[in-house]
Amino acid sequence: MAVSSTVPLLLTLTVLCCLLPTPLFLSAAAEKTQLAIEVCKNTTDFNFCRQSIYSDPRAPTADRVVLASITFTNAYFNATDTRDYIASQIKLIGGGGNPDIIKGLKSCLGNYNEAVRAINEVLGDLNDESYYDFDKLSLDAEKNLRACENGFHGRSPITQRNVVAIKLANICYVVSKLFQYND
Repeated sequence: MAVSSTVPLLLTLTVLCCLLPTPLFLSAAAEKTQLAIEVCKNTTDFNFCRQSIYSDPRAPTADRVVLASITFTNAYFNATDTRDYIASQIKLIGGGGNPDIIKGLKSCLGNYNEAVRAINEVLGDLNDESYYDFDKLSLDAEKNLRACENGFHGRSPITQRNVVAIKLANICYVVSKLFQYND
C-alpha cells in the first residue's frame, strides 16, 4: 500500500524537475563550455582544438585559467615527447645517416628545447598567478616549432609531429588572448 502512494509523488516531482528553470550552476557550466568552443573557433583547426581541450575532464567547466592549464600542459607534454623522440633519432642514426637529416634533427632539437622552455615559463607563471606575456611566449614556441619544420626545406622526417605541435601552440596563443596584461 505504501509503494502505490509514493508513485504519484515521484511522478509529480519528476515532472516539476523537468519544468523548472535550469539551475544557475548548469547555466554557468554551459557558459564555461562555451569559452572552450569560442577559443577553438579562433584556432587554425577547430576539430583538433576541441579534441585536444576536451581530452581533459576539467574542460566542460573550465574558466580561462583552467583552460590555459589544459592547453599549455598538452603543448608541453607533446613538445617534450617530440624533443625526446628527436634526441633518440639522432642517437639511432648516429654518424651513418644522411648528414642533412642529422643536421636538421640537431637543429630541431634546439628548436624544441626553446619551445619547451617558453611553454614551461607559461606553466610556471600560471602557478604563480602571473599572466604576463603568455601571447609572446606562445608565439615564440610556435616560431621555434615552425623553424624545425622549415629547416628541412621540404618534408621533414617528423612532419606529423611538427604539425601537431604547431596546432597545439596555436591553441595556446588563442587562449593567451583571454588574459589582459593587467591581470
